[in-house]
Formats: sequence, structure tokens, C-alpha cells
Amino acid sequence: MDVAITGGTGFIGSHCVSRALAAGHGVRMLVRNPVKAASALALHGIDPASVEVVTADLDDHPALRAGLEGVDAVVHVAAVFSFKASDGGAMLRTNPSSTSAILDAAAEFDIDPVVHVSTVGVFLPQQAPGLAPDNDVSTGCGPYTKSKIGAELVARRHQAAGRPVTCVYPGGVIGPTDPSPELTDSMATTRDLLKGSVVPFPRDVNMSWVDVRDVARVCIGALDPGRGPRRYLVSGPLITMGEFTDAFSRLTGRRMRHLSPPVPLMLGMGKAFEATGRLLRRRLPLNAEIARLFAESVRSGGWSNVDESAAAEFGYPAHDFEDTLATTIRWLHEAGHFSDRHAGHLAD
Repeated sequence: MDVAITGGTGFIGSHCVSRALAAGHGVRMLVRNPVKAASALALHGIDPASVEVVTADLDDHPALRAGLEGVDAVVHVAAVFSFKASDGGAMLRTNPSSTSAILDAAAEFDIDPVVHVSTVGVFLPQQAPGLAPDNDVSTGCGPYTKSKIGAELVARRHQAAGRPVTCVYPGGVIGPTDPSPELTDSMATTRDLLKGSVVPFPRDVNMSWVDVRDVARVCIGALDPGRGPRRYLVSGPLITMGEFTDAFSRLTGRRMRHLSPPVPLMLGMGKAFEATGRLLRRRLPLNAEIARLFAESVRSGGWSNVDESAAAEFGYPAHDFEDTLATTIRWLHEAGHFSDRHAGHLAD
């Protein structure tokens, strides 16, 4: 089928483009910057002639609507995703409104299926002991998660009306082949965390990490018409920060140690970093939203379990955590984001 993919110049979106082409679909990329589209395709080894590229900014709703004319399916990945404090207003404005424009147009054109890429962040702060795709949305921990909750509510309204919208909920996404020269914020945060030797979070903080290739596997696997509204959790396994850094140490030979600041101090550090980032006009490794995400995990004890069973129909997961982490480190090194010292044994 012919598939329109938004966000194809980004981390998840570019992997969705690659996977869709490998599955035999025709792909139309809706992008803000065609030059970035060419770079993303080259990084994935894709012939630009095999993809249709249409210019459509997320704030240009008529262009988004026009970009969906004539396609059979939509994968909506694009969103303003940033942990820079100065980008908060843009996220809160653009992410819900662009999702509304895309899903409204898809309904108008009777497109089936429509895949909306959400995030497990829509369930934070934690409201239930377990993590499952049908959980109610939460209140958010900052501008990014609040903006995605706004977009998620748009998608759920379409689902409630019986429209064929599939929601996919990734956890912390890592893996190879990030087209952004500066890395997307999830990968940049991971890089910055692992470049140091001290992690400013307790060992027992619970997190979930998922391979970007597995996220794309579910998004493209869900391109099956006639199945109505669906939801797939692809958060990855629950592991503690201590288990994460232990795996990193096994793979690289580098030792990491953890700080265990009390929650108020953790939140204060986040606010201090955010204020500094505003002054410097740059993204720093910590801000108020990231600090609150970790602080909420400490307060709640984290989810007791995750229900990813529905995604198994697509062969998910194909990558275990340690394989994903090793692949991520090797790619960061090969792409020049990690020095030999940072990559340790995996630089060999």
C-alpha cells in the first residue's frame, strides 16, 4: 500500500521509512526540510528515488492535509521533541494541533489504517501499578509529556468514534542510525549520561528501554486495514538504572557510580539545570522534566509489570536489551558521538 509517514527525518520515523520500504510499501515522506530527508535516506542506505518527499511543516495544517491525499495508510511519528526549556511552548502548541490536523484529514479521506506514535510518557506520573496500553492517560511531568498527552487525547477521541487509529507507546528509545547530527533528545540524553562516570540518579530507579528497530517493526506491522482502533505498548523491559549501568560496564569495561540524592534535591537539580539551559540557550543533560520523571519513579517505586503481549503478533521484541545497548554504543562510536575512551571495549 502507499503510506504517508510524518517525522521520517527523525529517529523513529526514519526507521519506519526503512522498514516500510523493506515490506514492499510505497512511501511518501511528509517533512519540514527536504534536505534533511535526503540525509536521513542516505544514512539508511535508501535510494532517494524510491521515496516521494512532500514538504509539510507540522504547523502548516493545509499542507499536512494535502500530503495525505491519495495514500492508503498513515504513520504519524512527527512531533516537537525537546528537553530544552525554551521549546516547551512550541511542544504544547504544535503536538496536539498537528495530530488533530492529521487524524481529521485521515478521517475525511477514509484512510485505513492510521498509526499514531505516542509514548509511555502519557501514563506519567504513574497512576496504576502496572503499565498497559489501555491505562488512562496521566497529567504529565513537563511540557513534552503534557504535549503528548494532548495529542493522545486527540487519538483516543478518534478511537472512541470507531476510526481505525492505532496508538503505539514506545518507552525510552535507543539504537543505531539516528539521522540528527546532534542526535534526537532521547539519544542525546543517553549519550550524555554514558559519557560521564557518575550517574545523578539512584540505582533502583525503574526505566524501560526499547530498540528503535522494534518500534518501527510494530508501527509498520500494524499497517493492516480493517482492524479498527488498536493500542500497542512497546516500552521495552523494566530495568533499574543500576542494571542499565551494570550492563554498560560489562560491555565497555568502564565503571559507573550512582548518586542517590533525595527527591527534593533531585527536583532542585533539575530546576537549576533548566535555568542554566535557558541562560545558555542550549539543551543540558538534565532539566526539570527529566528530573521529575526520575523523581516520580523513586516516589512510586516504578511499575510492577508491563503488558506488551499485544505487540508479539509482529515478532516483537526482536532485540534484547543488552544487544540493543551494545549496538547503540557501537553506532555512537562509529558516528563520532563517542570517543574510544567512552566506548571502551566496544571501540575495538
